[in-house]
Amino acid sequence: MTSSAKKIARLAEKSKTRGSRGLRLRGGSLFPTVIIVVLALGAALIAYSRQTLEDRTAADITNDTYHLSFGVYVCDNWITLPDSAVLGDLAELQEGATLVSGKPGVVEWQPQVLSGQRRARLSAVLDLYSIKLTNDSVTFPASINDGATLTESTDACDGKGATLFVDTWDVEGTDPSRKTSIANLDSVRLSNDGLAVALVFAPDGTEVDQPPAASEVALLVNSGK
Repeated sequence: MTSSAKKIARLAEKSKTRGSRGLRLRGGSLFPTVIIVVLALGAALIAYSRQTLEDRTAADITNDTYHLSFGVYVCDNWITLPDSAVLGDLAELQEGATLVSGKPGVVEWQPQVLSGQRRARLSAVLDLYSIKLTNDSVTFPASINDGATLTESTDACDGKGATLFVDTWDVEGTDPSRKTSIANLDSVRLSNDGLAVALVFAPDGTEVDQPPAASEVALLVNSGK
């Protein structure tokens, strides 16, 4: 029995053992006083329980680890991505996101960390690969796609022309359909666990599948790792 419950029990016992004169206080009966005490203690217990639940939930969120799949599609092929970070011009990588060794295209990220830094965006993933992105061009480091810079033009992709866009799929969410962004590309939001992200440089009308690493991420998410 909790201390609050013991207090209520003691009050109830006193009310049974006292006579009718003992139940009288100045201005009225003891009964309303007991009711008030019970209600106050009940409210305190509810508040404590809610606070405890909120604290536990916050701790769980802090320790959450999400996974997403990332791929870059150029003209008509997925290019090869490394499974370890490319420092490039970065002095050091920021916390909150990392590449999973042995699983190219799989990114592990902490939503609480990136959200706290206001970095829960595609830019946090691009930094891992040292990929520079604007609304109409993408520049790779020397170790990826031969360090090429690709710019939207009618001559790109063997004269077929090419545009730059980002496709995302909330694979594990309620709406897993493709969502396409054509502006502010590095600000595309990272949301739920299992997200699939494709950076595409290809002719207008190109529809790509989810990145090759999407199946690997699905296994990680469903296994709870």
